[in-house]
Amino acid sequence: MSEMTSLKVPKHVRDTVMRSARAEGLTAAEFLQRVTEEHARHQRFAAVRRAYAEGKADSDYDELTTAWDEAGEDGLADA
Repeated sequence: MSEMTSLKVPKHVRDTVMRSARAEGLTAAEFLQRVTEEHARHQRFAAVRRAYAEGKADSDYDELTTAWDEAGEDGLADA
């Protein structure tokens, strides 16, 4: 079992966590784990959106698609 600790939060936050967890059929720990994982996922996608918006190139993707484009032009369609 994982090592346990306590977390001090205002009572209204604790009550909200407990109410939300109960509604989902989860323990408070399971609910907090889910929320933190969803937040981390959201952060990763936000970073990807920022990178696309800034126009940062993905060299691996560019190399791979170039290779596929070249392979598609290898003359097999003429056979």
